[in-house]
Amino acid sequence: MKEKFEIYKDKYKSNPAWYWLLATVFLFFLLPEYISPFILFAAFIIFKRQWTKEGRLAKVGNIGKIEMVFMGYMLISTFWSPTKLDTLGCAGLWWGMFLIQVMIFNLARTKERIKKIITAIVIPAAINSVIGVIQLVTFVLFKNGLLKKEQVLITPIYRVLDNYVYGKMPFKILLKFFDSRASGFFSNPNLLASFLLASFPLAIYLFLNASTKKSRNWYFVAVFCICCGMGSTLTRAGLLIIIAAWLILFIIFCRKHIGKMLVTAIPTLSSSIPALMIRYGKIIIYPPDVKLPGPDEALKSSEAHFTIWKCMIDYITHNWNVFVFGTGFGCENTGFVLANVYLLNKPHSHNVIIEIWVELGVIGIAMLAFILVYASGKLLEIDTRSFKALTLVFSLLVSLGSFFIFGLSDYIFNSPKQIIIFMILLGLIQASSYVYEKHEIRTPSDLSSLAKSEIDNIVNQD
Repeated sequence: MKEKFEIYKDKYKSNPAWYWLLATVFLFFLLPEYISPFILFAAFIIFKRQWTKEGRLAKVGNIGKIEMVFMGYMLISTFWSPTKLDTLGCAGLWWGMFLIQVMIFNLARTKERIKKIITAIVIPAAINSVIGVIQLVTFVLFKNGLLKKEQVLITPIYRVLDNYVYGKMPFKILLKFFDSRASGFFSNPNLLASFLLASFPLAIYLFLNASTKKSRNWYFVAVFCICCGMGSTLTRAGLLIIIAAWLILFIIFCRKHIGKMLVTAIPTLSSSIPALMIRYGKIIIYPPDVKLPGPDEALKSSEAHFTIWKCMIDYITHNWNVFVFGTGFGCENTGFVLANVYLLNKPHSHNVIIEIWVELGVIGIAMLAFILVYASGKLLEIDTRSFKALTLVFSLLVSLGSFFIFGLSDYIFNSPKQIIIFMILLGLIQASSYVYEKHEIRTPSDLSSLAKSEIDNIVNQD
């Protein structure tokens, strides 16, 4: 035991920044959002000290440089923002979460390290899912008189602590909890759903590339847990997206691993479809006297979203300065506009495109779109003749796509945990682009040749 401890101690001393990075990725999604960022800051200080000691300079990469322009514009918008403190705070949060991307790009310089970071994402996703299932099941049993109230696992898990901490803040923070929908270690079901959507394709990647039967079984358990966790959130858009994500991955990977992909269909469909039926009132899990969000609530929610989008588009198109430059970064002013101009008590636009457009104008939307297109291009440049490279490229693409498609029905940058999902994915894309062999894209003809090559690799899958 002592010898093992000494071995681990020596490994840590040889590269402390790497182990702090893994710990940060793992713990960020399990700890409260007012604690997790401080672990990231501590990790970055250790990373910076190590890099300085070794005489190395931290690199941000081309994607990182583009992001810095985007985040710089967030800060500049403070000059015309009517909610300057909110703008500064939200922009500063993005700059803070950007540190994880820098660490991943500089430290994950091997295929094995990329896999370890993905594992450090998938494990807390599975843990969140297990907690979420327990939260939902115990609440259902309680409402059916089969458990006492004190036996119900509270959702979110940090509810009592959240109420205390946020209650001590010098400014008001609105907290809305959902007893009948699981939140895990997140503050609400939609936040948890966004994390699980990003994690699901990565768990599939690990499952398909497992080197031993034992590790493959554990990765399948992670896939199973994540699917059940998504079901426990009862998030309509998330449930539909995870089914669509599985279908896309099945089409891409079935040529080589149809059996394994069909196995992953079992937890995906057996959890998502019943959860959707529960949400739409087709399956009853509560006694008649318990009000559960059902078909009427779902319809009202959809109508409310359409009303919000219509109002915000009206506001954008009737204010040229907002159309071009935005009102200033941060959701606070959006909530003010919705409440005072359109008499809607909503905190944001419930759509990432509309929200960023309101906050940063068409300039901000163009910058964000460029980041996404450029990052996707860096992934597609990777030579996918090996199955491992193919699964990594398309798992990351589907992960990023699922996260942003979910953003069409909800704002996906509400919290540090959501922002850091985006930064981690971009960091993995940058690291993968560095590690794996790439095709050079210099002309439009190169792009068409690359597209043909990708299709051939999907079809053949050596």
